[in-house]
Amino acid sequence: MKKYLLPTLQAAVTIYIFARLFGDAALRENAAQALAAADFTWLAGAACAAAVSEILCATRWWVILHAFGLPLRWRDALAFSAIGLFYSLGLPGSAGGDAVRTMYLMRIFPEKKMASAFSVLADRLCGLVALVVFMAAALVLNQETFLSGEMGRGIVLSAASLLGGTLILLALWWTTSIPALGDFVRRRHPRFSPHLLESGAIFQQMAQRPGGVTKGCLLAAMALGAHFLGYYFSSRAFGSPLQIGAFFSIMPIVDTLTMLPVALYGLGLREALFNVLLGTFFGTPSATATLISLGGFGAQVVVALCGALFLPFVKFLGLESETRRQK
Repeated sequence: MKKYLLPTLQAAVTIYIFARLFGDAALRENAAQALAAADFTWLAGAACAAAVSEILCATRWWVILHAFGLPLRWRDALAFSAIGLFYSLGLPGSAGGDAVRTMYLMRIFPEKKMASAFSVLADRLCGLVALVVFMAAALVLNQETFLSGEMGRGIVLSAASLLGGTLILLALWWTTSIPALGDFVRRRHPRFSPHLLESGAIFQQMAQRPGGVTKGCLLAAMALGAHFLGYYFSSRAFGSPLQIGAFFSIMPIVDTLTMLPVALYGLGLREALFNVLLGTFFGTPSATATLISLGGFGAQVVVALCGALFLPFVKFLGLESETRRQK
């Protein structure tokens, strides 16, 4: 019963935010007009951008896999990533898809379970590095803009603080990889999670593979760029005059805050953030901002659903027979 508590609360938050947004009669009317005049060709472009982003993410993981001594074929890495993305719709959050990828990988490399888990973790850390770089660039290049508007400024500072806090926690996690400190923690705090101490070795593993990690970070930056581009295409679909730079400015903020497990798939929260950020900083009408957000997210959902097309290939990769052998 407890496992349904968080999704239920997230769904309630999503419904509440949408009720507040679409409870405005003017917003509903303007949204209906914008939707009727929409150019759906641009939404197809948004779906293509989302697909490119996910292909780059799969390629990033494939590079990391080879760096960690896991010679998976690129097409298999793409298939596992696509299936993980599909399952993330049923298991809200990126962790669900990561669990699926790790499970498949451990079945193929049962003797390298730690390396399999570390490869997925390193893949996520590369993505975090790219997000931090985009966030820093957005804050530096839009400093004057982001300081205008009390609510918008508060959201920007909240996102920057959240990302900064994450980096601090990662730094503390890194210290667990220091042998002397790890031994001290084990002696003084025997109940401290041994798995957390063991996972701290990921930082040493990544430091030993600078080439693969650097390539992973570059691919992560490209994947984020394609992701942002999808929302720009969504804006064009609804006749917005916004330039692409506006989305490279606000998307690091939106993506950072929607990582919080507040709303289901970030729905509702993402639309509220688009309303405030695009409205405060770029004068975008609320109805248009809401549709841009829903259009961009809808394109991602379409790509995630396409991951189901890769499910039949699982048996061709021998995973079912491997599972039976283990049993």
